[in-house]
Amino acid sequence: MKDKWLLKNTNNVNQMLRLRDDISLDEILKNYKDLVIITHQYHIADDIMFPDPSCLAFFTAFEENHLQKLEEENSLFLYAIDIFEGNMKFYLYTNEAQKTVYDSIFFLKSNDLYKCEFEVILNEAGNKIKNI
Repeated sequence: MKDKWLLKNTNNVNQMLRLRDDISLDEILKNYKDLVIITHQYHIADDIMFPDPSCLAFFTAFEENHLQKLEEENSLFLYAIDIFEGNMKFYLYTNEAQKTVYDSIFFLKSNDLYKCEFEVILNEAGNKIKNI
């Protein structure tokens, strides 16, 4: 997944926004209609407000060991990751929002230090991503 990402310039030193560079949002929306946003509120570890290394390691494992597998099964499409002032958000496009949430909970419950909230937007047309 590493070669598929673009770091987007946000003009904010406290934000890191990664977007998929290997496919356009319009192409994704042809195949997936719903958006699931997974948000983790982390403890701010330093002056630039990024998560501590153990938090980053857990969510890197979540991305590489869990979400990548589901993406290969065409269950979802991870389009963006936004880290900004205490929040880490994963933007997942899917046609099975409930299954995506349950599959994610299965992995995330392995460490109760990293509680997450889920937001489901049915028939999302890319507006949330365009407004980041």
